[in-house]
Amino acid sequence: MPRKARKLSSTNIYHVMIRGNRKQDIFLEDEDRFKFIKVLKKVKQKKEYILYAYCLMNNHVHLLIKEKDEQLSQTMKRINVSYVTYFNQKYQQIGHLFQDRFKSEPIEDENYLLAVLSYIHNNPLNAFIVKNLEEYTWSSYCLYIKELPQNNFLIEREDILSLFSPDKDQAIDLFVRYHRQNKLEKSNIIELPEEDEKHGHSLINEKGAKQYIQNYFKEYRFDLSNLRERKYQSHRNKLISYLKLNSTLSIRGIANILGVSTVTVQGIK
Repeated sequence: MPRKARKLSSTNIYHVMIRGNRKQDIFLEDEDRFKFIKVLKKVKQKKEYILYAYCLMNNHVHLLIKEKDEQLSQTMKRINVSYVTYFNQKYQQIGHLFQDRFKSEPIEDENYLLAVLSYIHNNPLNAFIVKNLEEYTWSSYCLYIKELPQNNFLIEREDILSLFSPDKDQAIDLFVRYHRQNKLEKSNIIELPEEDEKHGHSLINEKGAKQYIQNYFKEYRFDLSNLRERKYQSHRNKLISYLKLNSTLSIRGIANILGVSTVTVQGIK
């Protein structure tokens, strides 16, 4: 069956995602992450693309890219081939590191651009890897809020900040507020086709699931012992639905963590 043609963006801006083959980790240590960023810089030095945001997770990468003279597919090929060559040589592997070709979603307006930017930066927070975005080293978030030497080389910082305010300090403040606000607005979560079987964002593990449940209990002022009560049935169903959609837990795993039967979990969409 022939591959479906990519949707083209009238702005030449795309949300791009690459992930490990069969969801395997593509970064095994920090040296690998440094190398990937170095590859981004090297390809960018040739003026092949403009980069607005990036986030490196263990088994996938999000990029917010503007295509220039070279087609996006060629730019991504340069990036992928360079990193795969390094990875396979270092770990003495052969075969595919990345799953199929990269995924992309066209960005057609400023509102969507900022929503995707926030989504990309909030990946580590949504996956419960960090409690604050400033703690995560492997995204472009800190390049926006801090004055760092590589700011104006790796990402087009001023292009994005100018969308918030002509005053730099005010723009940074609004940038931070926007990210805090939009991590809570699920309508802004971007779904990339086939990124995973469920959603375009990172799935949380058991630890992250437990933290989400505790936060939910705290917000609605009840606890695990109440879930079997009829008046809390809607909350129980919401938790089950969320975990089925957003976690790596199996049906049995969700049942165990919530103290309900597997039949109950299977019955909730």
